[in-house]
Amino acid sequence: MQKNIKPISLLLLLITLIVLYFLFPFERENKNDIVFGSSAALSGPLQENGIDYTNGIVCGFKAFNDAGGIQNRHVKLRVLDDQYEPFITSKNIISLMKDPDLFGIIGVVGTPPSEEALKITARMQIPFLMPLSGAEFLYNYPYEHLFTLRPSYADEARRMVHHMQRENIQKIAIFYQNDSYGLASLYALQEAVRPTSIKVIAEGVYNRNTLSIHYAFNEITKAHPDAVVIGGALKPTVEFIRKTAQFNPNLTFYTYSFVGYEPLRKALLSENLKNVPMYMTQTVPPLSKNLPEIALFKRLYKHYYPSKEPTSISFEGYLASQVILKALSNSSTVSRSSFERALSKLEFSLVDRQMIRYSKRQHQGLQNVYLLPLNSETGGDVDE
Repeated sequence: MQKNIKPISLLLLLITLIVLYFLFPFERENKNDIVFGSSAALSGPLQENGIDYTNGIVCGFKAFNDAGGIQNRHVKLRVLDDQYEPFITSKNIISLMKDPDLFGIIGVVGTPPSEEALKITARMQIPFLMPLSGAEFLYNYPYEHLFTLRPSYADEARRMVHHMQRENIQKIAIFYQNDSYGLASLYALQEAVRPTSIKVIAEGVYNRNTLSIHYAFNEITKAHPDAVVIGGALKPTVEFIRKTAQFNPNLTFYTYSFVGYEPLRKALLSENLKNVPMYMTQTVPPLSKNLPEIALFKRLYKHYYPSKEPTSISFEGYLASQVILKALSNSSTVSRSSFERALSKLEFSLVDRQMIRYSKRQHQGLQNVYLLPLNSETGGDVDE
């Protein structure tokens, strides 16, 4: 009987350790640099968005590293180019996840790439952080490792519709990209006008990564709307506004923030459209605003990217980096699980008196949506 006690005790100890491991997984503290991965359009028609958002994140990381990093470790961003093509995004995310030091995926650019990236990160239980998209699935997806920074397209659409009501606009059309980004823009607008007297009387679509706007132009102009809402990329948006404003100079145009405020404004003003009423929703404060956070960002951006002008999208990337760095600084150990716990209870003032208040159930960051005139000299919010 005595001979069987030791093996049984060892077996019970082993079972206990296995149970404890699965109930309370031990943290593997990272001894190397802290790595985040990203898939973004660094080439192709949407490269301005991809480069600007990535530069903004890297700007924040570089400043943090130059100030000493965290426990002698630097925070790095590894970015792979997906050309705004979701099938490339999938390959990129799978490749990035092979890195054992990966803390999460941050800054995926666009709705179709974000859809693909989220499927993979959810399956592998990897943090998916601050995509450059306001599609509604990012705010309703039952995935505890997903954190957003920007307000949703639904929030942006409500801001547009509020302005339309003030301007007594009743009949509107929507020009949008024929993919999940465009559909997200459409659904957000349809929900925003539902409780109002405003009607969506026409829709026009174009194919992603093309300038095939002629069908959409014909569908929208023959309906004679008072205003057109645009959910598209930079070049097709410019081409559509130029062509449609020539046909009907009395139309008002609204665009979602994803197209990029500074490049769109520059392109439209070069088209001699200064008298056309045009507005864009923004998910970060305008860079013309006198805020200490904007002043600091501009100084850092000029230091790290002296040949590039800061944009609203690069500023949004910088703000995303500040959220990540705050959570890392609040982590008890340099590990992914500790970082996520810190992120899930993060509370601090980020920009323009807006608080980041994450919790286990609330993972959306900023709340304010600004509306900027695209043909204004100052570029401030219409309500300021």
